[in-house]
Amino acid sequence: MEKIKIQRLDNSNQSELIDNLQIQLYNKINQHMCPNFTITILLFLMGMGLCEQCTWTDETGYTYNLKSLDKDGGWQLKDETSGMGMFSMVYIFNFCDFKPIKCHDRQVGAIEALAVMGQITENCDVAGLVETQTFDHLDQRDLEKGIVVKYTQGDLCMDPKQPTGVMQPRQAHFFIECGNDDATFTVLPDNECIDQFKIRHHVGCRNASSHMFLKFIFIICLYFGGRFIYNRKKLQLEGEEAIPHIQLIKTLIPQFRAIFHLGVDKLQSQVQRFRHGGYDSI
Repeated sequence: MEKIKIQRLDNSNQSELIDNLQIQLYNKINQHMCPNFTITILLFLMGMGLCEQCTWTDETGYTYNLKSLDKDGGWQLKDETSGMGMFSMVYIFNFCDFKPIKCHDRQVGAIEALAVMGQITENCDVAGLVETQTFDHLDQRDLEKGIVVKYTQGDLCMDPKQPTGVMQPRQAHFFIECGNDDATFTVLPDNECIDQFKIRHHVGCRNASSHMFLKFIFIICLYFGGRFIYNRKKLQLEGEEAIPHIQLIKTLIPQFRAIFHLGVDKLQSQVQRFRHGGYDSI
């Protein structure tokens, strides 16, 4: 089987890399006639594994997933406080898919764009770069409150609080409070060169990722259950032949069994070493 080459790219090109790899993987699997369901699962798992911008694992080992906060085409948020008649400021940003977020043909994490009579123009400033995306807790003393996502190293701007002539890069901060999902972000009072936004959303809660995992398991069970009933009722299959992808499952069972036994052997080896004071018996 021809190997699929994976080139290491920076974060700003990672979305394009994921798309290309998914297409390559789909073609390779199709050539070897794997079941369609297997194709879907492999593409899903690869997309989840490569999309690093969507997840953050904190110092306690808990992983947050921002995929459900991502928006097709990116968020477009009008600043109602910046209205100047026919002119207004629009903030455009996203958290996983950054392909739509462009300023002067440059893919970034967040931008400020000028809108004229509701139409977004090409007049824009970069509020933060994709590769500078960082995460933190809203409150280190109470991790249940939520998280903050930051983009930095945007275009230079003048901060009146700084000495005359001093410029500093723009930033964009997104405060995600744990709670029921709000419809959209709220623009916080302007902090000169730092754009700040707030939203209540379940991705900021420490149980959000486990909920997503349970939904994924539910979908798999629903698929296998529905396919099993279809095979029995429509195709008149009986016994194990009615189980979806039974031949594939049979080929995978020995591999899982071997991995399980290998894990047990390693665990027993570690226990023996511990009992002998960290040294193997002679």
